[in-house]
Amino acid sequence: MADDKQLNPDAFAALRERFGQQSRKAQAYYTVMHEVRGVLGSDDAASAWMDQPQAALGGQSAAQAVAAGREEEVLAHVRTLKSR
Repeated sequence: MADDKQLNPDAFAALRERFGQQSRKAQAYYTVMHEVRGVLGSDDAASAWMDQPQAALGGQSAAQAVAAGREEEVLAHVRTLKSR
């Protein structure tokens, strides 16, 4: 179905920005998940760990910390798990 209305350029730019932010968050989440899976050995274990509060992350889960833009901090914490 054709629509003769054009999307407002400002609305389109805002939509692109939101998409870009969500894409970056998803990429950061999966980067952390990949590292955690390498330490814990399975997707299920990594997924469960991502949702558990972590004292090293101020009581937040890794998923919450990544969503807040703290993926480098989470990755640093994951690397400490490798040495245990």
